[in-house]
Amino acid sequence: MTKRNDTVGVPRGIGGSNQKVKITVVLVFVLLFSAGVLFLANKAVKEKERVTLDHQEKRLGLLADSRARMVEAWLKNLSHQGDRLIKSDLFRLYAAEVDSVEGDLAGIFGAAATDGGDGDLPGVDLAAQLPMMQNMLREFSDYSGFVKARILNRKGQAYIATDGYLPPLNDGQLKQARAAVEQGSPRFSPLRRTPKGIEMDVYVPVYSPEAQAGDDKPVGALMMTRQVSGEITDLLANSSLSAKGDQTRMMQRDDDRFFEVAPWTVEGFSPVTAELSPDERGNIPFGPRTSLSDMGRVVFSEGVRVAGPEWWIVQEVDGMDAMAPILAFNNTVYLLAGLGIVTALLAAGLAWWVLTGVQSRRVAEEFRSLANQIDDQKRFIDSINANVDEFITLKDTEGKFTYVNDAFAEAVGRDKEELIGMDVEAVFGFDTAKRLTAQDDIVYREGRKVTINEAVYLRSSKRQFQISKSQYCDQSNTCIGIVEVYRDMTEFVAAQERNKRLAQRAVEALASTIEAADPYLGGHTKLLAGLSSEVARLMRLPDAEVVEIETAANLSQIGKMFVPNEILTKPGKLDAEEMKVMEGHVEHAHRILKDIDIDEGVLTAIYQMSEHMDGSGYPRHLSGEEIIPPARILCALNAFCAMIRPRSYRGAKSAEEALDILSSENAKFDPAVVAALAEVLRTPSAERLLAGKA
Repeated sequence: MTKRNDTVGVPRGIGGSNQKVKITVVLVFVLLFSAGVLFLANKAVKEKERVTLDHQEKRLGLLADSRARMVEAWLKNLSHQGDRLIKSDLFRLYAAEVDSVEGDLAGIFGAAATDGGDGDLPGVDLAAQLPMMQNMLREFSDYSGFVKARILNRKGQAYIATDGYLPPLNDGQLKQARAAVEQGSPRFSPLRRTPKGIEMDVYVPVYSPEAQAGDDKPVGALMMTRQVSGEITDLLANSSLSAKGDQTRMMQRDDDRFFEVAPWTVEGFSPVTAELSPDERGNIPFGPRTSLSDMGRVVFSEGVRVAGPEWWIVQEVDGMDAMAPILAFNNTVYLLAGLGIVTALLAAGLAWWVLTGVQSRRVAEEFRSLANQIDDQKRFIDSINANVDEFITLKDTEGKFTYVNDAFAEAVGRDKEELIGMDVEAVFGFDTAKRLTAQDDIVYREGRKVTINEAVYLRSSKRQFQISKSQYCDQSNTCIGIVEVYRDMTEFVAAQERNKRLAQRAVEALASTIEAADPYLGGHTKLLAGLSSEVARLMRLPDAEVVEIETAANLSQIGKMFVPNEILTKPGKLDAEEMKVMEGHVEHAHRILKDIDIDEGVLTAIYQMSEHMDGSGYPRHLSGEEIIPPARILCALNAFCAMIRPRSYRGAKSAEEALDILSSENAKFDPAVVAALAEVLRTPSAERLLAGKA
């Protein structure tokens, strides 16, 4: 009997069914994986676009805002240039007198010119002073770099001009002049094109000598015309913070139309073709639009309104340049997504024997690839910041640095890695850190940008910085730190110091003018300033007080301009009434100088220099320690210089005789000052001063 060899097999249907199920599962997995990769890639692309555009918005806003502030500072400086003229009591008095005259100014000046000089007509004195006022205005205009200047009354009528030509103002100029008078603040005209370039007018209110700040209306206005093509071109030039495709533009509104200001072109202006809708603050929000005057070019732009005139600073970046990082990122992400999907398909073919290990390794590889892409983007941003000259830092809420650029690290002499985690005090020291962080609470609390100006010592070198601070927020708009941008203003501050030195020279020139009014004051001020500063140095007074003494000496005789000449030059002793008039020169000097931008120490020294230690001086009869040291020095030295020079009622005394008189009057004059003077008189520098040498 044949034996059957029965074998239990696997039915084909079942095996094929299991294979189909596995293939279906793999295909579903591949489809789900592909959909997930595309979803994540699309999400990453959108997030990258949002982050990039948010960065562009902050960057353009920062650039536009800083340029607008620079323009405002420039306008403020232009208006302040007129202070040296309109704060002169002589000019203010003349403007007040013109304001008091009723009727047509041209008729009044014409009547004065034909009156024959009998002084009965109201315009005679005004007309007689007109040439001097024109010369002063012309010298001011030439010195300050203005094309021309005029003095206007309240109604906008010009009665003094640098070119002597007084045509009536147009409607726009009248409107600006009257607004400056009515509002008591500077006004600026719209920019206009002339054959020599772009021009503008600056209107500054003029007050009477008796006017108190904020209490009285101006009596007229100073109108100054300036060529500003070069200055505007410099203001709009790209800075080291500008990136590829950046362009700074300026536009102004005229009759409800916008025009781009372009000093470098023949026309000077071009109509704005872009559609602009300023917000409630007058600013132009960030967004994509056509360029201001080039409809063929799409840009991202943001505009900031300049305070004062109807000007806007518009910061643009070319659309292609702005989107370049996004496009590069998109290509990378979608390429990675495609590679991921291809990898998933390959993995599906090998799913029979690589269900776990290979799959895990591939996922890990993808994550490493994405991490490398993130690192590449970080290096790209770091390379941009590394090439910026301005210092850029990021501090967390505890005040510790979480990021610094190469320029900052190089300036403080530390490695970038070393600076991370350090605070401002550890880098700059306690005192400097206290000043640099004083405004941080305002940035955190109010969420607004803050700009400060501070001096910082870097490697034993003093540098002046303008520091802009703003919040740094995360995706949920929660503030997680402060971004700081340090702009080096050292050269700008140095230029300001040079301007101060020019002002000092102007003070010396004014002293010479004062002496010219009194024949017996010739050389008195220069000798007083030289000997006083030598005595102050010998007495080891601080350098600041030495400068104050020298300045006070140069201005000490200014009040005598208001003392009648017959009293100044009277031979013989003055009577009580005449002496009272003479002593009034102190109050005249105080009245003239108190409204000028002058140090309080200088003003006090001039006011007290006629006081004596025993209280016999004037005007307040101060005594002893009530008199500040600079005033004591000027008191003794003023008496000494007066005695060694001749007067109408006596001859000059020798230096030895004058010194003996001061020593004998030890109740009136500070003995320490007299002793120091005695030592100074034995020095070669004093001999040169007494001999009339520089």
